[in-house]
Amino acid sequence: MSPQTALTDISCAPLIKLKEAPDGVPGLYLLHDHTQTPRYIGKTGNLHHRIYSNHCVGNMNSHKFVCAYNAGRLWHSAEKADRGSADGRLAKRLRAELARRHCRVRVLPLPGISEADLGQLETQVRRLAPNPMNDWNDNKKIPASEPRELVDTLLDELGWREAERAALARQEALWRAL
Repeated sequence: MSPQTALTDISCAPLIKLKEAPDGVPGLYLLHDHTQTPRYIGKTGNLHHRIYSNHCVGNMNSHKFVCAYNAGRLWHSAEKADRGSADGRLAKRLRAELARRHCRVRVLPLPGISEADLGQLETQVRRLAPNPMNDWNDNKKIPASEPRELVDTLLDELGWREAERAALARQEALWRAL
């Protein structure tokens, strides 16, 4: 498959919920933020695991939804003193839920492709991709933000009570003090 064909195919693929990415299949993917703006082109040996698990609940290094929404009431740091806190775990859980409910992805399954060929194809597709598709690529410091109205709605939908909301407020205070 040519890089241009791959870029066209992934750009035209249906926009799906993160949980709908195929499991156990290698391929390319295009992450979209909560506004449905395309932000990141990636490759993986397992589309479902990389997208649904790693990008939503992984650590800060290369897990894009974790980076993009690690702010305000959604803030949690594995390096800071809150690491084992219940407050931090709630914030992390809510952040994952936000991404899983409101972010989307386009996938290009490529069964049978070698790891080397997949890596080469990803590099070539990224070179061809227009902005903002590459906004989060090669960016270890994605500007984090909390979509407050969306988070407020999500808290109501989940039925989180005052104690849980107070925990999130404490996380926001820690984040503001950074």
